[in-house]
Amino acid sequence: MLIGFCSSGSGKTALVNAIAEKINCGVVREVARDIFNDWKHRYGFESLAEIRMYSPTKFQFEVFREQVKREEEELASHDIVITDRTIYDNLFFAIFYHDDISLLNRYFKEFRKRELERKYDLLFVCQAVNCVDDGFRTADIAYRELQEFVIRRLVPYKTLYVPAIPVDRRVDLVLNHIKFAR
Repeated sequence: MLIGFCSSGSGKTALVNAIAEKINCGVVREVARDIFNDWKHRYGFESLAEIRMYSPTKFQFEVFREQVKREEEELASHDIVITDRTIYDNLFFAIFYHDDISLLNRYFKEFRKRELERKYDLLFVCQAVNCVDDGFRTADIAYRELQEFVIRRLVPYKTLYVPAIPVDRRVDLVLNHIKFAR
């Protein structure tokens, strides 16, 4: 069972960590941070803003491929895998920041192939909460609402909504959905 969590600045990481403490599952941590750190060491970038000036499409394509790889690795050894971000978050960023249409078209082909091969069994869109802008999360509410709106329209199947309630109540809500889906 592959379970994804979407939206920026929504407390996904805290939610994923809390769920992982309660159930035996594989976890795919937020891939973009790891790819950013790799690019920082490889190319010397200091921020996502610099990457977005260089080649945001190339960056998102690399994040997408690594996301898929990690999901498959975790699925090979766990019955349940939860992901802190999904390919739909990545698609939003690829479209929103794209700079290379031919690379974006290649991205779309790989994205569509993945979408046809493997769907998320449950996909949760988490309501944004107050957060600090750290380059990966944004405090810009309009941007976060746009992201949530677009992701909900990009996903070809029903998403489940996680309101901005305390983490323990979010965990209970999600675990009930997982229990029901199994």
